Amino acid sequence: MFPPISSILCNANPVINIFATWQEVTNIDFYVIYHWLAIFALLLAATLWILYKQKSTSLLGSISNNLLIVSSGIWLLGFIIYMIGFYRPGLNFLSVIPRAIISSFKMFVVSNDLARVPSELQKDDLFLTIFSLVHFSAAFITFLFIFKMIGYKIKSSLSIITHKYFKAKGKAVHLFWGVNEASFLLAEDIVRCHPNETIIFIDIDEESDSSSQKKATLSHITNTITIKDSEIERLNSIGALVDNCYNGPAGVSSSQGNDIFGVLHLKNIGTIIEKSCRTSFYFLSKNEAQNIVGALKLQQDKRLRKSTEKENIIYVHARREANNEVLDHYSQYDSKKKLTRIKIVDSAYMSITSLKQDIGALPVNCVEIDSRTGTVTSPFTAMIIGFGSTGQEAFKFLYEFAAFIGPDNKKSPFKCYAIDEKINNIAGLIKEKMPAIGKDELELIQAPMDSEPFWDKVREIACDLNYVVIALRNDSTGLSMAVNIFKHLLKVRSNSGSKLMIMVRCYDNSNVKRMKEVIKNLNKAVEGYNVEIRLFGEEKRLYCCNTILSDKTLTEAKEFNKVYENSTINAEELWQKSFGEGESERLQTRKNMSRYHAIYDINRRIAQNISNTLHRRTKMMLMGLDKETPQYAERLSALHDCVNSRKEGTATYTCNIENATLLMNIAMTEHERWIASHKLMGYTYAKESDFVKKMHKCICPWDELDEQTQSYDCNVVDTTIRMEYNGSLKEN
Repeated sequence: MFPPISSILCNANPVINIFATWQEVTNIDFYVIYHWLAIFALLLAATLWILYKQKSTSLLGSISNNLLIVSSGIWLLGFIIYMIGFYRPGLNFLSVIPRAIISSFKMFVVSNDLARVPSELQKDDLFLTIFSLVHFSAAFITFLFIFKMIGYKIKSSLSIITHKYFKAKGKAVHLFWGVNEASFLLAEDIVRCHPNETIIFIDIDEESDSSSQKKATLSHITNTITIKDSEIERLNSIGALVDNCYNGPAGVSSSQGNDIFGVLHLKNIGTIIEKSCRTSFYFLSKNEAQNIVGALKLQQDKRLRKSTEKENIIYVHARREANNEVLDHYSQYDSKKKLTRIKIVDSAYMSITSLKQDIGALPVNCVEIDSRTGTVTSPFTAMIIGFGSTGQEAFKFLYEFAAFIGPDNKKSPFKCYAIDEKINNIAGLIKEKMPAIGKDELELIQAPMDSEPFWDKVREIACDLNYVVIALRNDSTGLSMAVNIFKHLLKVRSNSGSKLMIMVRCYDNSNVKRMKEVIKNLNKAVEGYNVEIRLFGEEKRLYCCNTILSDKTLTEAKEFNKVYENSTINAEELWQKSFGEGESERLQTRKNMSRYHAIYDINRRIAQNISNTLHRRTKMMLMGLDKETPQYAERLSALHDCVNSRKEGTATYTCNIENATLLMNIAMTEHERWIASHKLMGYTYAKESDFVKKMHKCICPWDELDEQTQSYDCNVVDTTIRMEYNGSLKEN
């Protein structure tokens, strides 16, 4: 038989001789309260100290945020209490410890083993008091854990019911399907811009079985446990109504009917939508396929089908590819079915649009300009690292906005190198989509990042580069690449050449601060050199009201169209007259084209208005019209007089030769921008235009155009000058 543990411990280490006297101490006298009360007090004090150090706003908040620590402490207290309660003279540790462990766990399921405690202790009031307190604490922690799971659900349900009956009528609603960073950022900006509108989040459990939608269960009630504490805090800060469902609209089968909100157990949310004045729905997750399927299913909901008098829009995060573009376009001009409109939200497209709106990021900053003639005296060379969705949008931006005129009145040289380790997978499609753009302007290179062929190409073109776009889908990899290229180019380039910009795409909002700090330090270290790193595509700038809801760019495009048409009609009214409902039918009749091609042509013309307004700053910079220069107002006024001197339908400015030459060169630049934009859309040159076959007779040099056609480019330049002049008058 093994010797007692106490004797082994005693012989092994004299320091712990206390265990040698265990048999003498653990008689009834051992139960004197002072012995185990001291242990209890020390553990309790340690637990409270830990909670205090958490610096929470309340003790309850501290406990809620530290359930593991608190429950472990209470379990240990229970273990000690049961150790004392279960011990009998003549027993050893091994006979007591397992029973004490099990009993201390049973405390958390509101059960106790007081019956096994000696009657002497059961009669001790102080022991029973502490025994009860420990058990109460365990039960309290258990219920706190349960309420933490379902409490937010109960609170949210009550808020939804209250809102349905007392606040819903006539209010605008923004409903977000899924809890994600993009939705949070947009919702927070909506609250800042429109504080009185209703924000609703639907937490979607995408991993559950679709059959779980058929009936509500306990798991349905406790589903909000998928929402993190940090997310709950953000939802509370914006006053959002929160509900949850399985799979979302994408998981609703056609056999379940068109009551989407009923099938998803969201009938209260459905009622709020019925009472609203307008509703915007958002599918902004990274799962593009599920976003689109969810939007199409939601379109069929009976509530939306019957509320055609209200402005309901579904915003879907997806790539602006051919199939999705058709979905977007047909939805906008569907005047027969009266379906809720779907608008594509493409983060890659929006990130590049942000570059077009950033004066400091325009390609015109990277070439040498002769502002007297509006021409550039240096070529433009770019490199795009990572030719995915963002990289392809970046090329479109550079090809259109770096279309300049040289001193010989011909297009200034342009070359872009696109590098991606999987570029051969998309090379055929790129050439099919843009057949008029050859290898002399776009060179596709397959090479892994940081491979020898990659760096060989960087070294080859280092001194010619003006613009580098890094879009590698990973922030750490992208930032590392930017720093390495920055160091290499700084080593080999002369400071007297054209400016070089290195643009790095940020994909994750949590990385913005770190990336900005690195970039800031690098730029500061080389201040005065013609090289700069810039960050673009931050989610906070993309997912905001100006970008998605009000679409500031589109609003400016409508104003540009109004000035271009020289119309007194309200800009919005004129826009609807030119591009709104019924225009596709008019085009079908007038130009004898299919509805598909009619809608495509409408969007082609809309895109030109958007490009014209975004290209204004480039034209201003080519003309040397910087608001910071002393001669700005005087020169702008002179050019404004010049544009008023040109007769409609002509391409001749009757003013001094210098200004007339300048305006004519800017008109030629506009023509090259127009050609570039149409090549990007897949157009090629033909003697006769054919919109169905994507052929256009104006894709040719300026001097081959008739004067009437040249006047259209002059009209764009004149509109740009007039808008700049009118804007300066308002500022003064």
